[in-house]
Amino acid sequence: MKKTAITLSIVFPASLLALFWLVPAADRILEARVFHFYIVTFFTFAAAVAAYLVGLVLGQDSLSRHRLLATAFVVMGGLFFIHGILTPNVITTVQNPGIRWSAWFTFSIGGLIFLLAAQDRPERPLPAKQVQWTHLAVGLFTAVFSLIVFFRPTWLQAIDNAANPWHAVVAFVFTFAIWTTAAFALWHIWRQTQNRVDGVMVLIAVWLALGTISMHGFELWHLSWWLYHVMLLMGAITAVGVLVQSYEQLRRFRLTRYYLAVGLITTVGLTLWASNLVAEFVQQSISSELEAIFRQPGVLPTEMEMPNMAQMVVNARITGLWVAGLAMGTLFVALLVVVRRADGLIERRTAELAQANAELKAAEALRDDMTDMIVHDLRTPLTSINLSLDLLARTLQDESKADQRERFMHSANRSAAELLQLVNQLLDVAQLEAGKLRLSQSVCSIDELLRQKAAVFQPQIVASKKQLTLALPENLPPTTIDVGLIDRVLDNLLSNALKYTEVGGQITLQAQQAGNKLVVAVADNGEGIDKSAASQIFDKFYQVRDSKGMPLRRGTGLGLSFCKLVVEAHNGRIWVDSHSGEGSTFYFTLPLEPQKSEVPNFGPNGDAPVPEAVAKTG
Repeated sequence: MKKTAITLSIVFPASLLALFWLVPAADRILEARVFHFYIVTFFTFAAAVAAYLVGLVLGQDSLSRHRLLATAFVVMGGLFFIHGILTPNVITTVQNPGIRWSAWFTFSIGGLIFLLAAQDRPERPLPAKQVQWTHLAVGLFTAVFSLIVFFRPTWLQAIDNAANPWHAVVAFVFTFAIWTTAAFALWHIWRQTQNRVDGVMVLIAVWLALGTISMHGFELWHLSWWLYHVMLLMGAITAVGVLVQSYEQLRRFRLTRYYLAVGLITTVGLTLWASNLVAEFVQQSISSELEAIFRQPGVLPTEMEMPNMAQMVVNARITGLWVAGLAMGTLFVALLVVVRRADGLIERRTAELAQANAELKAAEALRDDMTDMIVHDLRTPLTSINLSLDLLARTLQDESKADQRERFMHSANRSAAELLQLVNQLLDVAQLEAGKLRLSQSVCSIDELLRQKAAVFQPQIVASKKQLTLALPENLPPTTIDVGLIDRVLDNLLSNALKYTEVGGQITLQAQQAGNKLVVAVADNGEGIDKSAASQIFDKFYQVRDSKGMPLRRGTGLGLSFCKLVVEAHNGRIWVDSHSGEGSTFYFTLPLEPQKSEVPNFGPNGDAPVPEAVAKTG
């Protein structure tokens, strides 16, 4: 079906041209100047606007020859728009030679752009710089030609007088050769790529080669002459349509872009329609006036008294264009402001939804990762318990292994404790997030709590060949806290410091009063944390990852999240000061009763300075 339609689109116009050449009587005259003016100006403007917006959106991601396809119809639309404006006795009573030259240049310049597009081969792409220079060149040419047509048309008339009819023959041969050469070159490219846009470019080149014959080979205003207008319109519609279908970025909804295309085309269409209504009204008024004059008995008006009907209609049409254009243009600009505002809101909302969708997907991926991780962390102690109980059962059947029962029981108890700790941590985090965990507060001496914690970790410090320094000033005031929860906060921070510090490394546990709060710090000289990770390290389930996205350490990612929730439940705050390769210091604050003492400058966040070590163990 598609091949048949393509074949007919070539054979039918070629057959018509052959018929009109063989049977001139069939090539009737259809002189419709006003129709020509309105149809050509409207459709060429519409084609140029649509092709321009398509080319603008395509950008550097598209093939150079496809961008040049859009460029060709922008230029051809602009040049042929001049052809439509210059239609005699519509908005001008002067026969401007630019009407013929603009039609010639429409086809010849378009053909040259197609020929350049054919140089963009798969094995040797056309440089983007060359496409940019082409845009500049054709834009400059169109501007200069427009100035000549409207301000120096006598230059074109002089060329016509000097070179006629040979320049018309040269223009025909040159233009036809360009389109046929471009068609063959593009056909070879399509044979390689099988790209739909490349195939359409071949078809359009053939159509416009036939259009060249229609324009140069047949008489003005005959049916055969009108045929090239149809071929040009078919080419523009097909080019824009195939580009929109082939490039996804052209199908993305952008309110401003669509409004510009539809609004400009509609504005021009309504302006032309309004102008025609004004012209018809004036023409009817003049006709009525003339009829009234001739009906007066014995009155024969002189030539000076007769109104110049043609000039008055032209003036009316021009006035209608200006008035309607100004009114519709003002409305277009006003609506454009509103549309751009709405488009901005749509873009922001779209960006917000895209961000929310990305966050949702990230949360789902994180949930899946954490589910796998928690399952693994639950399975490990359960496996250990199961294995220990299995081994214990075997010792019950073999009295010679009775001395191993205590070891297996201890292993099972240790694994059960790990399992219970993980479950409790999950439950505590959930309760803290929901604000349901009640604090069991009591007055506590923070220096005593820190000393006890240092003593608890001392065996691990010694076993791992590291050092723990306890740096505490004298006379730290007591504070009211949930001792059990703060104890677990210290457990988490010290465990992390121990885990991320190399053999021989230094861990410091310190505290300082800062006004009406205590600042506790756990410092190490381990591997440190990247800035990107430091900003998220207190997030639930977050884990520091390597360059491949794998967690650096096995764990649930709940420890620091738990610390943050506990500290915030005490109306304190927690943060980290760390640089990759330079160690880390975790700070958290606990409130005190208001004090009159000076508030020293502590650390990077404006809290009290970390004192020098006053005690060292390990």
